[in-house]
Parts: sequence; structure tokens; C-alpha cells
Amino acid sequence: MASVNVHGGGPALVGRDAELAALGEVYEVAVAEGAAVAIVAGEAGIGKSRLVAEFTDRLDTVARTVRGECLELGADSLPFAPFTAVVRRLRRELGGDAIRDLLPAGGLSLARWLPELGEPPADQDPAQGRSRLFDEVLTLLEGAAARHALVVVLEDLHWADSGTRDLLAYLVRNLEQPGLLLVGTYRSGEVGGADLRPLVLDIARRPRGLQFELGPLDRSQVGTQLAGLLGHEPDRALVARVHERSDGNPLFVEALAADPANITPSSLRDLLAAATARLSETGRSVLRAAAVVGHEVGHELLALACRLPDEELESALRALVDRRLLVVREDGYAFHHALLRDVVYGDLLPGERRRLHVRCAQAIHDNPALVPEGRGAVELAAHWNAAGDHARTLETSWRAAADAGRAYAYEQQLRLLDRVLDRWDTVSGPAARLGVSRAVVLDHAARACVNTGDFERGVTLASRALDEADPATDPQRAARVLATRGLLNRRAGRDGDADLRAALATMPADAPPELRGQTLAMLAVTVGLRDPDEGGCYAGEALDIGRAHGLPVVQATALIASARVAAVTGEEDRALALFREAATIAEVTSDHYNALTALLGQAYLLMGAGDYGSAAVVAAKGRATAHRVGQARSRGAALTGVLAQALWLLGQWSQAREVVEDALTDDPPAMTSAVLTTLLGEMLLAQGDLNAAAEVAADPTGQGTPVFAVAFRCRLAVARRDLEAADRLLADALDDPGLLGPLGDPWTLLRAGTRVRRALLDAAGPDRQRRELVERRTEQLQELAARVTADRPVPSAHLAAFHAEIAQNDSQLWAAAVAAWRGRSQPYELAQALFGMAESALSAGDRAAAQDPLREAASLADDLGAGHLRREIDLLAARGRVDLASPEPPLTPPPADPFGLTARELDVLRLLADGLTNSQIAASLFISASTAGVHVSRILAKLGAGRRTEAAAIAHRAGLFRRLDH
Repeated sequence: MASVNVHGGGPALVGRDAELAALGEVYEVAVAEGAAVAIVAGEAGIGKSRLVAEFTDRLDTVARTVRGECLELGADSLPFAPFTAVVRRLRRELGGDAIRDLLPAGGLSLARWLPELGEPPADQDPAQGRSRLFDEVLTLLEGAAARHALVVVLEDLHWADSGTRDLLAYLVRNLEQPGLLLVGTYRSGEVGGADLRPLVLDIARRPRGLQFELGPLDRSQVGTQLAGLLGHEPDRALVARVHERSDGNPLFVEALAADPANITPSSLRDLLAAATARLSETGRSVLRAAAVVGHEVGHELLALACRLPDEELESALRALVDRRLLVVREDGYAFHHALLRDVVYGDLLPGERRRLHVRCAQAIHDNPALVPEGRGAVELAAHWNAAGDHARTLETSWRAAADAGRAYAYEQQLRLLDRVLDRWDTVSGPAARLGVSRAVVLDHAARACVNTGDFERGVTLASRALDEADPATDPQRAARVLATRGLLNRRAGRDGDADLRAALATMPADAPPELRGQTLAMLAVTVGLRDPDEGGCYAGEALDIGRAHGLPVVQATALIASARVAAVTGEEDRALALFREAATIAEVTSDHYNALTALLGQAYLLMGAGDYGSAAVVAAKGRATAHRVGQARSRGAALTGVLAQALWLLGQWSQAREVVEDALTDDPPAMTSAVLTTLLGEMLLAQGDLNAAAEVAADPTGQGTPVFAVAFRCRLAVARRDLEAADRLLADALDDPGLLGPLGDPWTLLRAGTRVRRALLDAAGPDRQRRELVERRTEQLQELAARVTADRPVPSAHLAAFHAEIAQNDSQLWAAAVAAWRGRSQPYELAQALFGMAESALSAGDRAAAQDPLREAASLADDLGAGHLRREIDLLAARGRVDLASPEPPLTPPPADPFGLTARELDVLRLLADGLTNSQIAASLFISASTAGVHVSRILAKLGAGRRTEAAAIAHRAGLFRRLDH
């Protein structure tokens, strides 16, 4: 890598001063302000690991450094490999007693990595166990950092399994302890690197995040590296040739320097192969055996694979280390670079490769201690698979899949189970070898899909399991598979009732209570929307089972089902209480899915009751929790939609837009994306940016357009004077049979429909056909309004506004609509009602009666930034000769802002001056912590302040807070 062999000393780094300084700065931030993250990217051989090693070496004893590496084993990759290594190295450095002191008492999920911690807990819910594991890793790292500054290095993240990526994302979002720095490296351009991209972008946006990509060395730096490698100053011609040939890649430079006379190989593979060609035959055979063992090579396993006398093996290893093909690692070795292993392994003959893999597999089978703890099954599966032994691959992959499931590595578990199914028909007696039928393997694979989110594939696997299962001989297994398929169908957006009912009918009387209770609870959730009585019965039975057998997941699910039933029957207060009870139970047991579902239920109820402020608080809490526990794209996305809508209705449009735009960067599911993009379109339309609104009006789901999106498109078409499109959209939506169903949105469509009707009426003139069309649409809208319940304040206000809009110029109806919207915390609706009231007064020739409502509407529109409505107000005022100027004398202007701060930055500055952290600022303004951090960084830059306290002092001296008070 970018190193020079200085005579009499160790390797020195070339050309990376700026990057070392950047890492040093982010470490200082981590110590002073809180945990930080740095990600170093670059092509293979560019020197990522060498740079990080130099950085940590310079820290010396100032900070403890622990490293973990991802392993290139494909489906057989050890789950959480780098974090497992980090935790075990911390145990070696701190001691077992210190580790126990840092962790909570009781059953620990980390016991799966550190068996001396005792028996791990038996998880009712896999997601619950995974969440607990993540919490424990966070607690351990923060506790260790509190004792002594800690740098955690995670190498080769492009090979990270999905569990490792999820855990890293969880830590990035939740670590706060000062003195803790995470440093990751990954190879840009690798397939696995694409999976990291969203996380890397998230890190780069964070105020304590750093991301950069190492570039190539320039000619001068290549010359410096060559001088160290050759032991003398190279001539200029050689430097120029090597720089051109290597493209400034330090590993290429090193390979070329090994044979300066030969600089013609066509690829790095040729360069590395040339380096191995100069070895003795024994050296090459040892290197080939090491490539089969893996990137990290234990000495004892390598010796058994080579089958050489000790002295001969040690002599060959010494030559490999001296040539820097291998490096010494604790009780073994590692390849100097992963590319070198790839080259050596790729050059193996098929028979040679199989023979070496068989030797490794036999050795590990005889002595599992030859590989790191917890890796025996997965290493065996990898070696037998590479050796082409189908029978042993089947057996070891089945055991490795079980280990992966217990370790919460569900994606790997599913890949290993796929391998078992692929090998099933290639061996004799597979069921006898495993002690289970293929139906059982399919069942396990289907259940793994519940946790991976691969719902459609899970349905297929469960169906195959049911085809092979015999309910007569194993009714419990059949019932479990039916329940699994019902859940998968529900998660995929389909009706899973039939499967859940069949599961209950098939289930034997002595079935495990958690199976019966969870099936009942899931059925209650879906049935309750259509038949509250039946749903309530199922939920009650499930709740009794959960309480009787101490099953908190079943209890929480049953309470959520009961709450939904109560909401359908109009018992909102009882529903809220049940949702809160469910959330409490779920939060105590780290059942994050149910906790977030309960918060989402509360938020929906509060929205329906018109309590948008409380709904926003609940949704913001849930959204923050979802980001913390890695469910930002599922329940977190739905909560974000509620939060954004609440802020929009409250008139906090800038905050709502920030929430929407921030959420859309997380690539939410299709329906949530529809909610968010439609809301963004509504904001753009209301602000008067019709072109931008039109850009987000396309169908975001690809599966038909939701009613709320149709309503937005109707309003947009009217604003753009495309009345034909507006009427076509309205007519199609009015024919939708689901408009009045549980997921319908009739009031949104009714209000948009009155806008379409008004535009059609204005354009009809004396044309008989057009006026008949208006009459038909009026009848359809009135018929729909008569069928919609309006027994709560907000629906009643919508109904009042609907009647006023249909009657158009009835001053009394408009006065009733204004009265209905006052106190409802919906300033935009109030402004529109005031506009209608003024318009009806002017149509009656009463200019005096129009003046006050039109002035108030103008003031509200200005406060909101509702440019479209403000233009309509100005046009109406001009036509009616209404003076919009306020009779009050103008206020004394506030002090000017010489720093160019935006309104949102001023809001953040006030909270910053009050001593709030980024997380507290985010909660107060309903934005993400990363967005708050970006605002803080911009404020410091604009004020020229180095610290938050200095920024507050500058703001006070400049009178910025007096400006805010105005």
C-alpha cells in the first residue's frame, strides 16, 4: 500500500497528510462533542487500511483501538463478523468481569458471541432479540468509551452482510458517548458497496460524520514510494513509467517495484501473479493452501492443510512474510491484500482446489477450535460446498442456517436454507440425514422471509411447504405454516384471513400458546376492520392467552387489535388507552414493531380527532424511534407521513416540507412514497409553484392512484386550467367502490370535487351540455356527502365548507364554514373559508362585509406562504376595490440580519442559544437530527463562530433575538 520501507524503521505513509488530518479532526470532534463516524472509500490497493492503521498508530495510548473485518464468504459469510471480532477483542483487553459490568444484568443476547456471559434469552419474536442485541452492542461500546477513548475500525465493509450493515446503521444513528469513533473502510465500485450507499450518504450528512474517497498518488509521491521500496532514489524515467503504469495506485506501485525491469504486465492480476512466480514450489503450495483457508489464516489449520514438516512450513511462511505476501496476525496470518488471495485462489486447478477444501473441512470437523468461536458450522458449509460434496454441504448448511437464525442473521439463514433445498434432490435420503422433511426446511425458509422482508418469496415457500406437509400427521406444523403464510400475505398488502382461519382450524388443542395467541391476534387485526364484534372476540381470546402465559408480544398485538376495533366502533378514548398500553408493553420488551404500530395507531386517532399538535408529537417520537431501531423504511415511513400531514395542516409548512424531503431520501415503500410526494405536491401547489407540483403528480405506486393523490391531481388540473383532465379524474374517483371503505378518503375528494365543479360552472356559460355535466357532478358530490359521517369537529367543518362551496354565494353558509374552522388549528382551511365569505359578500355588493374576512385571509396566506391563495385574494380585492392594507400603524422594523440567516436557521439559532442539543432541536422542530446538524453547521459558518456558545453570544450582540421576537 502507500508505504515506504525506510531502512532501520517501519513502513511510512506517502501522500496522505490531508486525509490523516481529517481523521484527526473527526477524532477531536468525537472526544469533545460526542460519538463520530468516518468512512474511507477507495479502489482496491489505494491504501485505505494503511491510512487507518497509520492514524490509529499515531493515537498510540491516547485511545484504545479494536478492529474487525468483513469476510468474503458469500452466502457463508459469518453474520456480524466485524462486530463479533470487535466485541471479542474488547473482552480480551478489558477482561470478562469488566464486560459484565458494562452490560445490563439478566439474559444477554451478546451471550451468543461471548458464551461466558451465560445462556442467551429465548426470544418470542426474532426482531425483538435482534433489537436487544443491537442495544447491547451500543451499551458495550459506549461503556468502554466512557472508561477510555475508543476507536472501532471496521474493514472491508463492501463485504458486509446485511446484519452488519443494519447494526452499523443503528450505531450511527444512536451512539452519543464522547470519546468514541467508528472508522469504516470499503472498496468503491464493488457490488456490495452499492448496498452501503444510503448509509454512507446518511453519515456524510451528519454533523459528526466524515466520508471521503482516497485518490491516486501523483508522480512525486510515486517517486517517494519507489525510493523507499528500492532503497535508493529512482531515476526520473522509471518514476514516470511506474506512475503511468500504476495510475498512482500504491499497491500497483509496490508490485511494479518488485521487478523494475519488467513493467509491461497488462493487469494487476499479472503483476501479483508475477510476484508469486518467483517463490519456491513449497512457498507457492503454502500460499495456495492459505488462499483456500481464507483471508485470515490460522496457523494450525494451515499446517493441517499443507501437510508439511514444521521446519519446512515455517521456512516457507518466513519467506512469504518477508516478501509481504502474508502478514502476521495474532495466532495466524492474513493476506497482505485481498486481491492477492483472489489471484492465488483463481489460479488453483480444480482438483487441487477440491483437495485443499476437503482437508480444511476434515480438520475443522475433527477440531472446531481451529477456527474462531462461532464460525465452525459456517466454515464447514463453505469448505464442503467448494469441495463439491453435496451430502456434507446439505448437512452442514442446515446446521449453519440454524446458527445464523439464532444470531439474527436472517438473510444469511435464508441463503443457507436455499442451498439445502438446492441440494435436496442431489443426495440420497436427505430427510434421514437431517432428521427433518423438506416441508420443515421450507417452513423455516418461509419464516426467515418474514424477517428479511421478502414477503412474496415467503408466500411461495410457505405454499410449497403446505403442498408437502400432512396435516393429519403433523397438524401443528401445518398450522404454523398457514399462520406464517397469512402473516406474509398481510405484510405484502393482501388479505391473510383465510390462512389464519385455516391455521386455527388445523391447530391441535395442545399447540404452543404463543402460536395460538399470535394467530388469534393477527386475525383480530384484519377481521376487526370489517366485523368489529368478531375481531373483538379474537383479540380478547388472544389477550387472555398472552396474559396467562406471560407472552408480551401476543399481549401487545392483541391490544393493538382491540384498539382498532374500538376505533371502528367510535370508542376513540378507549382506543387511545389500548394503544398506549400496547406501546408500554412493547417498549419494555424491545418489541419495536408493535411499539411503533401502537404509536402509529395513536397518531391516526389524534389526526382523526383534529388534535394535530398531539398527533405531531406522537408521530415525531415514533419516527425518531424507528430511525433508532432500523425501521425507518417500514413503520418509520408511515409515521413520517402522519407527522408531515399534521405539520401541513397546522400551517407549519417549512417544517412539513423538510420532513417530507428528508423522508423521501430514505426510499420509502410505494404507498408511503405516494403519501409523501402527494403532500409535497399539495405544498408546492399551495405555494403557487404549479410546474414543480406537476413534476410530483405522477403515479408513485405503479399500482393505481390512491384517492388522496387523485384529489391533489384534481386541484392541480384546475389550477392549470385543464378542466377536461380534472373532470375525468373526479369522475373515475367517484366511481371507486373503496371510497367509503376503511382506507378511503372521501372528504379530501369532496373538497377537491367542489373546486372542479366551480371551475366547470365558470367555464360552462350558456352551453347546455356543459351545464348538464355540472348538474350531474353536483348530484354525485351531494350524494356522496350525504353518505359520509360528519359527527366530529373536523368532518363537520369540512361538511360546512362543502355546503358553502356548492351554494357558492350564500353568505350565511360561508359564515358557518368560517365559524366551523376557527379553533380547529387549520389556518389554510380557515383562510380559504374567509376568502369564500368575502367573495360571497362582494357578489351581494357588500364591500364593507368583505373587507375584514379578506384582510384576515390575506394575513393568513402571507404567514403560511400560500402564494396561490394570495394571488386569488389580490385579484378579488382588485375586482371588488377592497383595500387590504391594515388600518394599524406599521410596526417598528426589527433590527436587520447582517448574516443572511434563513427563517429556519433563526429558529434553530434560538434553540441553540437555549442550550439544546441537535437531537433536542430536531424534536422541537419536527426535523431529523442530521438536518438539525446541517442547520447548526451553516449557522456557525455564517456567524463566523467556532462553537455553539460563541454563536449564541454573536446573536445576542447583533440583536437577532429581538428580530425573532417581532
